[in-house]
Amino acid sequence: MRCVNIENWTYCRYEKDNFMAMISFGASPESMEEDRLEYYVTVLEDEDKEIFQKNFDSLHDACFYLNENYQDWMFEDQTATKSGCSTCAAH
Repeated sequence: MRCVNIENWTYCRYEKDNFMAMISFGASPESMEEDRLEYYVTVLEDEDKEIFQKNFDSLHDACFYLNENYQDWMFEDQTATKSGCSTCAAH
């Protein structure tokens, strides 16, 4: 089974219908004071409407949560070669 992990989290995600679940990183005012990053599991609708977000202090924990909750969705590797008109970057 393919899953999101600490090696591929920047370019892999899960998709179902018009939803996508992925990991991003950022910081809060508190984490910035401690000079550390936070990892966010985010679910988007139609690529731009955030409908859910949960933050984690470790990338490992974010990967585990994402895989446990969205593994029944289609795994999408954004580096995989695609073909056909509907797969171009303009869409």
